[in-house]
Amino acid sequence: MKALFISAHDFRSLRRASVHFIAGEMAARCTTRFFSVGLSLLSQYRGDTRTGLASDANRLVTHQGVQCYLWKMLWHPFHIRRPGLRRMEAAMFRAYRTMVPAIPQQWLRDSNIVFIESGLAVIFIEDIKRLNPNARIIYLASDELDVIDCAATIKSEFKRNFDKIDTVRLPSQYMAESMPHSRTSILVPHGVDRSIAAKAYPNPYGPRRSCVAVGSMLFDASFFRIAAAAFPDLDFHVIGAGRAAADLKGHNIIIHPEMAYAATLPYVQHAAFGVAAYRHDNSPRYLIDTSLKLRQFGLFSIPAVCPYFALGTASGRFGYTPGDAASIASAVSAALSNRAPIIDTSQSWSEVVDRLLSPADFPDTKLWVAPAEDCIA
Repeated sequence: MKALFISAHDFRSLRRASVHFIAGEMAARCTTRFFSVGLSLLSQYRGDTRTGLASDANRLVTHQGVQCYLWKMLWHPFHIRRPGLRRMEAAMFRAYRTMVPAIPQQWLRDSNIVFIESGLAVIFIEDIKRLNPNARIIYLASDELDVIDCAATIKSEFKRNFDKIDTVRLPSQYMAESMPHSRTSILVPHGVDRSIAAKAYPNPYGPRRSCVAVGSMLFDASFFRIAAAAFPDLDFHVIGAGRAAADLKGHNIIIHPEMAYAATLPYVQHAAFGVAAYRHDNSPRYLIDTSLKLRQFGLFSIPAVCPYFALGTASGRFGYTPGDAASIASAVSAALSNRAPIIDTSQSWSEVVDRLLSPADFPDTKLWVAPAEDCIA
């Protein structure tokens, strides 16, 4: 079997998303390739997290058993927000599809199974079926296309080619309503790597009690301004938030650049609690299920502080209202005083991939859609 991943991530990136863990598991089972799309001078100017890999673009590089190809051009198609220019936008995306380099073009032709991650990769669904009619396509719905502000062309291509997808993997039941239909959808929550929490890491903190936040997704800097002022004896470590944390200052706010996933683990293991400071700007309710950072805090059995809309029913989470100083102070205090055991019940990534490859063998992949009254606003 030969597997191909198409994504706007790169398998070698410091930042880890669910697609990295799935690809790594597939590499243990078969020949696995990773085609990274959407890198250009334009995306680099906008802060593309793959910029550090640009020197290795447009050539084959094998990393941890995965054959990687990062496609970089001077330009890439983008979201034109003026409805009157939709034809121009569509033309850009069509032109981009015709320029796929020879190596990933061959991968499209000879892969048995192709994983398409939500986002720009969607535009290649039609090409996969044209070049390789027998390939099985699995759509990895990491995010809803509206939430990540995809171009109208991407969204229209997704709807037009949706029935060419063999399996639609949803990590949360709350994502089902954003799909054209649910006949090919399966529910497979994110996994965890339990081996990472079984290791003992050196404590990266000094003598002061510390908490940690990792990543930049929907990052709400106001949480740290409020919480750091309310708890001067607690250090707040912010890792890899980039520009979103650029204006944060304070004697107990420590800003770290983006670092390799493995390098963040000591900070998580030794934290008094973890922070998932998501903005409230129409944040999707599926964050309850899909937040990898919240899942990782549970894996390491440390409390987590997060907005109420991401709270869910997992143990060890303490909610607050974004921007509300009293509720933030209450959540932090509760996390610091928590003594109840925190147990993560997530599947391993190996179990996740088992379900992606053979969903009919696992009754728990059957999708259910929550009634409207059970949905979180």
